[in-house]
Amino acid sequence: MNTQKKNSLVLSFSVASVWFGAHVGGGFATGSQEVNFFVKFGWMSLFLPIIAVIFLGLSYRESLIMARNHETYNYRSWAIKMYEPYDKVFAVLFEMCYLVIVLLGTGGTIAGSAALMQEWGLPYIAGVILTGAIFYILTIFGAGLIRKISSILTIIIFVVLMTLCIVGITANFENLKNIVSTRYQPVSIGKSLYMALKYAGFQSVVIAIILSASDSLKTDRDVNWTIILGVIMNGIMLTLACAMLLSWMPAVENETLPILYICKQLNIAWLYNAYSIVLFAAFVTTGISCIFGAVARFENVFTKPSDIKKRRGIISLIAMIVSMGVSLFGLTKIVQIGYGYLGIVGIFAVILPCIIVGRIKNKRFEIELKKKTVA
Repeated sequence: MNTQKKNSLVLSFSVASVWFGAHVGGGFATGSQEVNFFVKFGWMSLFLPIIAVIFLGLSYRESLIMARNHETYNYRSWAIKMYEPYDKVFAVLFEMCYLVIVLLGTGGTIAGSAALMQEWGLPYIAGVILTGAIFYILTIFGAGLIRKISSILTIIIFVVLMTLCIVGITANFENLKNIVSTRYQPVSIGKSLYMALKYAGFQSVVIAIILSASDSLKTDRDVNWTIILGVIMNGIMLTLACAMLLSWMPAVENETLPILYICKQLNIAWLYNAYSIVLFAAFVTTGISCIFGAVARFENVFTKPSDIKKRRGIISLIAMIVSMGVSLFGLTKIVQIGYGYLGIVGIFAVILPCIIVGRIKNKRFEIELKKKTVA
């Protein structure tokens, strides 16, 4: 493999890692998302996760190619290109979805963190306030630090979750084998597939984060490798997590922090402690990333106060207060109701337009480019 190809793969891997980091955040690390969108619907959760990730990959591919074609690496300008001539409606709808995911994502991480602190003996409301304060302080003073350690934390999260999944599946493999052999399926196949599409639907809004890191992808080959690597990384991790959680059904079905519950049952002190630390780290990185998204969007919309740091502080505080209010609904309701409704919108407003309309526009751009080159 020559140096150019190696560099291309490295760049593709770095963008795929952004996708992985945005996906495997606090909501994923608790197991709540996996249980509510896949696991509680039966044995099909062993392969439906990869279908959801493939749908995401297809929509991301066309989105990244469009961003490269038009050099639209921020979600606002990308949405205008993707949805024109109906961008006045759909670009606004996409932005609303993104802001909702920011609030739900931050609210979910605060709720999950508060639930974790409750496990440590702190009252839930106190956990919400303490977590909100930590997030706010880090947003104002710790941006550089968070960016520096986020990639390291992603690797640590991957290693710990992978270890936990293998140990968890092994410990309760007989139950998993029984569920699969009996084809346990409490709902129809259509319902299971619909839930998988809803999962892809709310995850599709994450393209706003991936776009900002994709300016290094210069060719279709770069984009294709990014999607292939992303599908492999995210698909394996999501499928393994679902397999582990399925092996502990029905005990985990009504748990707020189902993976933490499994950790307790395994009774392996070092693994429980490692997971608790990793889970809190996942909450912090997810929460801060979401708040940064809101700050970056609105910091230049307002002119007062004139000091940019003060504006950022005010926007961050407002976003944090609203997110803390959302967190009071609890992690389970945020995932089931908030992400559920956002998933429905995402299917029709993001996934299908990106896969169908995005591909048509990208092909049209390619044809026009060839005509100009020939001329």
